Amino acid sequence: DHHRGPKPAHLSTMLRIARRRVCTAGGGGSASDRFWAWTTQQRPSWRESPTEAAVAFCVFGVTGSTSVALVRPALKRTIGLEGSMREGPWSYRITSLVAVSPIYATLLVSFGTVAGRHRYFAYMANKIFGRFLPNFVMKRISETAGWCFPGSRIVK
Repeated sequence: DHHRGPKPAHLSTMLRIARRRVCTAGGGGSASDRFWAWTTQQRPSWRESPTEAAVAFCVFGVTGSTSVALVRPALKRTIGLEGSMREGPWSYRITSLVAVSPIYATLLVSFGTVAGRHRYFAYMANKIFGRFLPNFVMKRISETAGWCFPGSRIVK
C-alpha cells in the first residue's frame, strides 16, 4: 500500500528541514526548540571544565546502572537466564554484553540529552554502535537520522 507514509528519501529531507528550523530557532520558538538549542550547543571539554566532567561522570554512572537494572530482569523473564559477570555461566556473560550495549548507548543519548549534553553523548553512542554495526548500517543511519549526531563521524 503506497499510503503508509513518506518514502525514506523524503523522510530524510523532512528531518534535515526540521533540524534546520530547530537549530536556527535561537532564543525564540517553542520550549522544545529552546531545549534542543540548549542541549546541542558547543560546550567545553570535560578535561577543561570540572562542571562538564561532573555531568559526564553522573550521566555515565546513571546510564550504566540503569542499563544493567533493565537487562538483568529482562534476561530472566524472557529466556530464563540468570547469572553474573563474575560467576557465569558464559551464556549469561555473552548474552548480557550483547543485550546491554545497544540499551546502554540508547540510554546514554537519552540521559545525556536531558543533562544538556546531547552532542557529546550522541558522539559516544555513535562510537558504541560503530563497534557493533557494519558500515552499511551506519551509513543508513546517517541518511535518516544523522542530524541527531552533530559532529559525529556518521554525518557526511
